[in-house]
Amino acid sequence: MNKDEEKDYQYILDRVGQRLVKYRKSKNMSARQLAAETGFDQAWLTKVEKGQKDLRLTSVYKLAEQTTGDVFYFLREEE
Repeated sequence: MNKDEEKDYQYILDRVGQRLVKYRKSKNMSARQLAAETGFDQAWLTKVEKGQKDLRLTSVYKLAEQTTGDVFYFLREEE
């Protein structure tokens, strides 16, 4: 992966993380509460929120299933 591709990929990871934080805060949930509700590990969720977790598309899909029900919520540009 070249530097531009790495930058684009990190942008996507950051966007997914920001959207997860936005979702969690809109529900007035702590990271611990979100972990309990979704069944995901809290440490994993925290890394996702910080853009530090290398995500597979299947992970984004599973996360969407347990939260918004809309995988595109995490992937589309901000409206």
